[in-house]
Amino acid sequence: MRELRNVIERAVILAGKETIELSDLPEEFSSKPEPGITVGARVTIDALEAEHIRRILAISRNLEEAARTLGIDPATLYRKRQKLGLL
Repeated sequence: MRELRNVIERAVILAGKETIELSDLPEEFSSKPEPGITVGARVTIDALEAEHIRRILAISRNLEEAARTLGIDPATLYRKRQKLGLL
């Protein structure tokens, strides 16, 4: 949630106009959605959590940054990755 807020604030400042357009967002937000689980799909909480963690890891510089984005301790992220088979 913090990351989304920061992206929106940055876009508002840099856009310099009344409407934020897709081109005002960073590339990872303006590209097509990655294949995977979609909102509303019939999936387990574990599958949804695994997909979310996978996506956060893909856009993070390291595990500490990913843990901060997820709002959890790095040790918790390690355990979740182990449990969900993401190691």
